Amino acid sequence: MTTSEHGAGFSAAAASIAAAADEALASGTLEKISEADIAVALAALGKLYAAKVEKSDKIFPPVNQDALTATETAVLVSELLRAADLNVFDLAMWFRRAS
Repeated sequence: MTTSEHGAGFSAAAASIAAAADEALASGTLEKISEADIAVALAALGKLYAAKVEKSDKIFPPVNQDALTATETAVLVSELLRAADLNVFDLAMWFRRAS
């Protein structure tokens, strides 16, 4: 598979996940998406984002500025920190990394 085929495949997969999430949120059928599937997707995307930032030495926004509310961001970040056994002091060391 070529680089452009990988990119196109990833774009299609990302659009599919976004559409499924939007549908579940709009229809109130959150129970149809398993917690395990959400965890797998978040872990894969987190690893990809971190690897891309580390490889390029360029920090880019992981989401568009208005993609998540403040509450959604706080819930997600809090649980990511808890899952990684980190605290806000650990996070503070990384927060001001040079971009």
